[in-house]
Amino acid sequence: MNIERTAQGLTIQLASEQDTDQLGRALAEVVSPGVVIGLVGPLGAGKTRFTRALAEALDVDPTCIASPTFVLIHEYEGRIPVYHFDAYRLPDADEFENLGVSDYFAGDGVCLVEWADLVLDRLPLNAWMIRIEPTGPEQRTAHVWIPDNSKIIDRIARFLTED
Repeated sequence: MNIERTAQGLTIQLASEQDTDQLGRALAEVVSPGVVIGLVGPLGAGKTRFTRALAEALDVDPTCIASPTFVLIHEYEGRIPVYHFDAYRLPDADEFENLGVSDYFAGDGVCLVEWADLVLDRLPLNAWMIRIEPTGPEQRTAHVWIPDNSKIIDRIARFLTED
């Protein structure tokens, strides 16, 4: 795994699916209730795999975690509740908002929004963003942006280099 600190956050070369899992676990170490994470990337990029790793690290039962493509919202109980959204099949951002997302965003859990690029104007201004780009069969490049919080970026980088 290659980690580069950029002006916007981190760019991470993920060599395997296990590296994607490690990234999810590292973010689980720094999230807190009220954090909203937007996930962007094409089909098969690893958005759900990342979410599964983060949720498992927060003590969510791994057998419960699935892609929310057809359900739109999954709610998982863990050390911190995890709310997993998918905006892919929604006709527009208004439909996303009609799901009651603002109540979740202001709630007691961490929210992960797959296909966040389709609903960017409905996410909080302080939402964390992760863009995952496939670069090979298991290889990915992840770009992590956390607005105005270089200390969290530094903690994530530390967790990724400790494993």
